[in-house]
Amino acid sequence: MSGLLRIGLLVFMLCHLLEGKVSAQGNRDENAARKFGWLSNYQEGLASAKKSGKPIMLVFRCIP
Repeated sequence: MSGLLRIGLLVFMLCHLLEGKVSAQGNRDENAARKFGWLSNYQEGLASAKKSGKPIMLVFRCIP
């Protein structure tokens, strides 16, 4: 098998593996995130940050 064909096959397999992981992330529900202390509501997060005196970290994501 030529080197270029091997590389192409490897890239193809990696894309399929990553596709499954990315699509699986969209299936997570909000309760799973809360279990680790993450909030998905900006107002709720802001109120929590003010109450605790800690800074807030925003993560902007595009979830299709």
